[in-house]
Amino acid sequence: MHAITVVPGDPASADLSEVPEPRAGPGVLLVEPLLLGVCGTDREIVEGVHGEAPEDRRRLVLGHELLGRVRAGEGRGAREGDLVAGIVRRPDPVPCPCCARGEWDMCRNGLYTERGIKGRDGFGSEVVALETDFAVRVDPKLGELGVLTEPASILAKAWEQIDRIGRRACAEHGRVLVTGAGPIGLLAALMGVQRGMDVHVLERAKEGPKPELVRELGAAYHTDPIRELAERIAPDVIVECTGVAQLVVDAMQHNAPARSCA
Repeated sequence: MHAITVVPGDPASADLSEVPEPRAGPGVLLVEPLLLGVCGTDREIVEGVHGEAPEDRRRLVLGHELLGRVRAGEGRGAREGDLVAGIVRRPDPVPCPCCARGEWDMCRNGLYTERGIKGRDGFGSEVVALETDFAVRVDPKLGELGVLTEPASILAKAWEQIDRIGRRACAEHGRVLVTGAGPIGLLAALMGVQRGMDVHVLERAKEGPKPELVRELGAAYHTDPIRELAERIAPDVIVECTGVAQLVVDAMQHNAPARSCA
């Protein structure tokens, strides 16, 4: 079967390659990919600045944002015909304290692997083997939007940490500033609105679809310099979704002082 592959570190190696077809087995689903999300991580791998192939091969199968349909196998609520998304990260073999309690995204020793990114083939092939413990059943009502399950998990994790910090610090979070209105920023804003917060989104674009998309989510859209905006709205939480180094530094300097606990 065919798969989208690359030799990590080689920016001229992206190819459609022949790879062995996987087989179903105990605890393993055979999944037909329907959609793959493409993000900046994929671009970096194709450009040769990121990525790590499995130990026994030069090539890495790309694709870590999956929406697929189960072709064969059954387990943990997923069966033939179901829509599923794949969990990307796998815990390290040691394991570290975080991996030992199921929080692999907080791995402390860096020995984790990731489908399509680090040491483990991704989902960019005609058929994918997906362990039932790492398959997330997607509500069929979501349809193609199910491909956002993995990127949405990044924001779910961020909001989980925000909630943990708030409880630990006895802080009340009422106003959030999201920097960036790309897919990750929009998901961050959506989850903030769902939590009943006063959400503000900072972006550079003054025209195009972003302002209206933000407003449709129930948030306010801004293009002011972050210093001016932060002084005006005094955000309790800042969710940085651009990765721009200077903006990260600026954001860290402009969140509001903690409010007293009721």
